[in-house]
Amino acid sequence: MLRRISGAVSLALAGALAVTGVVAGTATAAAAPAGGAAGAGETPVGAQAWTQVSKKNPYRSYWNAAGDLHVGNEGGAQGLFRSYLRLDTTAVKGATVAKSTFRITNTGAASCTARPVELWSVGAVSAGTTWKNQPAKRVRLAGVTAAKGPEGCAAGELEFDATTVVKEAAANGLDSVTVGLFAADESDASAWKRFAPASAKLDTTIGRPAPPQIASAEFPDASNGAPAHTGKARTPGTFTFGTGGAANIDKIVYWSDFDTRQVTVAPGGTAVLTPTSSGPHTVHAYSVDKAGRRSDEAQYLIWANGNGGVRDAAGDLNGDGLRDLWTLGPDGRLRFSAGRADGSFAPPVDGGAGFAPGTRIAAGGDWGEDGYNDLLVLETVEGLGAKQLRVLPNSGLGEVRPHDAIVLSVFESDPDGGNDHWSNAEDIADAGDVNCDGEPDLLVKQGAKLWAYAGSRVGYLDMNGAPVLVGDGGWDSVSVLVPGDTDGDGAADLWVRDDASGDLFAVKGAKDAAGHLDPRSWGTAPRVKIGSGFGRAAWPTLVAAGDFDRDGLADLAAVGADGKTVWFRSTATGVDPTPRPVG
Repeated sequence: MLRRISGAVSLALAGALAVTGVVAGTATAAAAPAGGAAGAGETPVGAQAWTQVSKKNPYRSYWNAAGDLHVGNEGGAQGLFRSYLRLDTTAVKGATVAKSTFRITNTGAASCTARPVELWSVGAVSAGTTWKNQPAKRVRLAGVTAAKGPEGCAAGELEFDATTVVKEAAANGLDSVTVGLFAADESDASAWKRFAPASAKLDTTIGRPAPPQIASAEFPDASNGAPAHTGKARTPGTFTFGTGGAANIDKIVYWSDFDTRQVTVAPGGTAVLTPTSSGPHTVHAYSVDKAGRRSDEAQYLIWANGNGGVRDAAGDLNGDGLRDLWTLGPDGRLRFSAGRADGSFAPPVDGGAGFAPGTRIAAGGDWGEDGYNDLLVLETVEGLGAKQLRVLPNSGLGEVRPHDAIVLSVFESDPDGGNDHWSNAEDIADAGDVNCDGEPDLLVKQGAKLWAYAGSRVGYLDMNGAPVLVGDGGWDSVSVLVPGDTDGDGAADLWVRDDASGDLFAVKGAKDAAGHLDPRSWGTAPRVKIGSGFGRAAWPTLVAAGDFDRDGLADLAAVGADGKTVWFRSTATGVDPTPRPVG
């Protein structure tokens, strides 16, 4: 009776064997890389030994004889044969066998008419095995009806399911098993077959360990719908990764749809994960046993509650209510600096994306529907012959998701002039909500012209009207920022930096008849000097950074020529040129 192995274990597979050759009936094996298999592994093993018995030569031994093995009744001088092969099973000792297939090349048959041949598990064989001293049949393993080898039907491999006998060997720690090949009808002289013993191999698939179990008190299983009590987006939860009852587990690897980096944890260990947005999320994990075999993937569905549809405040990139910064480093990597309550910033960390030289960025408003402030990117696209404007969604924690980028476009765009003024533009700036429609707007600096675009969630920037020409002339020698309403009159203002002199000017905005900001007022209003010492050579990038120190005045940030980010404090009389470090 076969004894079943308990659990999904692969105890004897610290380097499963893979046959590289068969010499004089002995399998020459090499250790396969323990971590090489992404899933269940195959362990191909050749025959250790073989023999056949002949009814017409009842005392003759054919132990490891050259030539083909004979099976069935060939009639005439040949008569009836049976064949046996001893197969190595040391590589599967103690393992969980998912499937095992015995393969051998059928080199000859009476004709191309298919006839059945059977594979049995049998007792041991040796050099003393003859017709008069045959091993006993034990269990019929499989039958195959085929005919290969004679003229008109080329030699080919026959496959037999040997799972039963190999499972028994694995469970009982056997070094080998012996199988026999028999004609299903030994009286049928048209059913004989011949086989190449050196071609024999046993391909055994080792079963995977059980998938891990994932659980969290803060974010319970949501596979049957959102739980009554569950955590909020952007709040951490502790997740436990159990072994799922599997033995011999070395590690568990996990990741999630909100953080795709694969991280290793000890079996039964915990990890703190923070879902970045509201709604459904999935945590993934798989186990790896000590032989390097990995389990199937476990998926744990959670639900994160939202913030009731409230959008983050302008400049808040991680939902903590404080002003944050996105800047580009010298290497083109996006950097995120989280604001602190004292007006300083945490040291910058990677923001999740990298850009080519010359790329311009702006921290825009919520261009999606998740309440998070997103990143606007103006960059040259190789092969396009023009610049492209994209929105990179914010994860909610200050890291962008490049793979979810949205390309902005216009309806009216053609080579002779349309509404696509960023295709050859030099810079962009977040304009806030110029037309008071609740959507973020955008400024584009195209040569000497400055354009104002009304934002749209569908991605077309002329959906709600053609872009407004703020001014035509002189905008090519300045940098433009929108600090918001700096004088309390309800209309957003501009800051304009003369790139050559480094002087900083304030430009008041004015409302139209409907009480909304008229962007054209920026082009006609006088420029009032509020600071100096901000030349482009020293400070290539200026950022309208909001109120850093919470004194009610909008402050200025800049990235220096050395790649370091600083900020400048606004006062009642202007902007102090003393740089203050960020982080």
